[in-house]
Amino acid sequence: MERIAAVFLMALVITAGDIAAEMMTVGSAEPRVIAIDALVGPDVINAGETATIETQSAFTTGVAEVLVHGAYGTLRFEVAISNGQGRLMLPPAVTQHAGIVTIESGHSVEVIEILPGEVTTLVAPLVGPRTIVANGADETLAVLLPTDRFGNQVADGTDTNIVWEQPGDAGSTGTPETTDGMAWMLIPSGEVAGPTTVRATANDTVRGAAVRIDEVPGMVADITLTVSEPSGLADGRSVIVLDTDELTDGFTNTLADGTSAQFSFDGPSGQGVVSSTVQNGVVRIELTGPTAPGQLTGYLDIHGVASNEVAIDYTTAITSFDARLEAIGEEIVLRVDNALDPAGAFIADGTHVTWGDQRASLSRGSAEIWVPAALADTTAPVEILGLISQPEQVAP
Repeated sequence: MERIAAVFLMALVITAGDIAAEMMTVGSAEPRVIAIDALVGPDVINAGETATIETQSAFTTGVAEVLVHGAYGTLRFEVAISNGQGRLMLPPAVTQHAGIVTIESGHSVEVIEILPGEVTTLVAPLVGPRTIVANGADETLAVLLPTDRFGNQVADGTDTNIVWEQPGDAGSTGTPETTDGMAWMLIPSGEVAGPTTVRATANDTVRGAAVRIDEVPGMVADITLTVSEPSGLADGRSVIVLDTDELTDGFTNTLADGTSAQFSFDGPSGQGVVSSTVQNGVVRIELTGPTAPGQLTGYLDIHGVASNEVAIDYTTAITSFDARLEAIGEEIVLRVDNALDPAGAFIADGTHVTWGDQRASLSRGSAEIWVPAALADTTAPVEILGLISQPEQVAP
């Protein structure tokens, strides 16, 4: 654009007053500003070439005004006429834009087609989506916008190359032709997960910047779930670990870290779901035991693919406890003592004691619940870890 601006400054802009002044005779009967009878120039040139325009006039000498219309607007030039002949040289700054240029002087018109040059610039391909599944069937689209050294889109039919390199030493090259300034092709996925690079080349010398896409594992092929212990205590605290084997898709690609997984179960304390994620190719579930004895069954699900079902038998965590009710003033107090596990030890501190809609926590195998006598339900049973007992009534 700076070169074109320079041409503008060099070109003489002729106003109506200038033309009137030039029409005055200067030591001759012929006018100074003269008309052109013919313009002769090339029909086609390449972008950036100098275009030579020959002019012919019935006048022997003078100056002719020539207008050049192109992508940049209109430029005005003066052409000196000698012996009825003149010449206008359009510099590369004027001819570097591909397209049609119209040269006009009076009633004479010449049209030049400016062709784009060869590919000299390849920007990074436009690629999307940037993440595809490594299943040999998924695809992504790569688009090229090749230009010549002046930034013109290259001619239709220009060959370009799109090269991609995939994990496992796979990859290939496509040679799409340019149409309307654009070349494109679909790039198929491989069967090995990992990064793939896509770049454009032309004429074996022009290389564009590389673009990375990620080929990720597909759906898990199979899930084998194992449990660390087949049985446990129904104490609401103990943890049993469940693990999977290494998780892979149908092409043996290890599932990506962060892939979500859910363990759904049905047990003595009800139904539930424990969420986890794939880490280092496996899923680990840390399952807290129920608060009542019985069998728990469950399975792992990863995006609709289910594992084998596992079962855990939970045995009682408490063998006995003492419970008695005592009226003290206007209140009723429930006292729980000697809450023992099968080994004869106190049940863990913090374990819940439930009496009707009242709740307390054990401390060293004991707990107390105080309720106003008017609100106490003395017929309600006491429950600890699934063991139910009717409290003993103590006379005041």
